[in-house]
Amino acid sequence: MNISRAAELSGVSAKMIRHYESAGLIPAAGRTDAGYRVYAMDDVHRLAFIRRARAVGFGSDDIRQLQPLNRISSLVA
Repeated sequence: MNISRAAELSGVSAKMIRHYESAGLIPAAGRTDAGYRVYAMDDVHRLAFIRRARAVGFGSDDIRQLQPLNRISSLVA
């Protein structure tokens, strides 16, 4: 899916998605032949997790440390 759809589903703006990618909070997105970013549902879930973590006051470094827990909980759920 494109960045607009990922933004819509995750509740994170396209600008912040690009920021989180450049900050290393999410992996670099795949690209189409035309250079557009392409996201999967795993990326949307990761972005939603980041949004929720930011909403309760966690900073970027905290979120980096918490992300493995998010991945584990998604495997169990």
